[in-house]
Amino acid sequence: MAAPSRLWPDRPPAPTPTGEQHEDDSATNVPGFPAVPSGDIHKVNPYSVIKAEVAAHRKDVTGADGLDEGTAAKLTTCDGRAPDCPLRPPVYRDLTGDGHDELIMGIEMADHLVGLRCYTVTGGRLTRVMATVVQPTSIEIAGRDLIVWEPAGTPHYAVRSVYAWDAHRRYMEFKSDEIRRVGPAPSPRTTERHR
Repeated sequence: MAAPSRLWPDRPPAPTPTGEQHEDDSATNVPGFPAVPSGDIHKVNPYSVIKAEVAAHRKDVTGADGLDEGTAAKLTTCDGRAPDCPLRPPVYRDLTGDGHDELIMGIEMADHLVGLRCYTVTGGRLTRVMATVVQPTSIEIAGRDLIVWEPAGTPHYAVRSVYAWDAHRRYMEFKSDEIRRVGPAPSPRTTERHR
């Protein structure tokens, strides 16, 4: 494989952006949530976590904390048992590599959107380390990467977005996205006919 060859080397590069580039890209303590002195995220009620966040951001309709009115109303009484509860079952995985699980929650919203959130315990406090809104066909974990597949808008293709722990920022950072073929490949006969 050849080394990359830069095109138009005489043109100046774009300036480095300043300020925040994402709606929520820093760890924050969950407002109104009690301390977790044991440090064990399994002892935290996951439904109470989401209720505390909804209460703190009740008026947000856009961004990482934004919820449509119907979803927000259902979350105020949701305990995970009612059939209309918009919370997906909690998932626990070590995403940071510290040997302790993080809590991953999904909130089903209107238009097939999902509020995807991850939490860890830092210094006895519950800390949100990821918040985004996606429209997934599936969500996976590979190693410590959180992978979201979304429609690409073209048949047989999907967008694969990867989020990974950034130890420096102490947050699940958006790492990469790419469009991948997910449908069947054309048959050799079809390909030959179009040559």
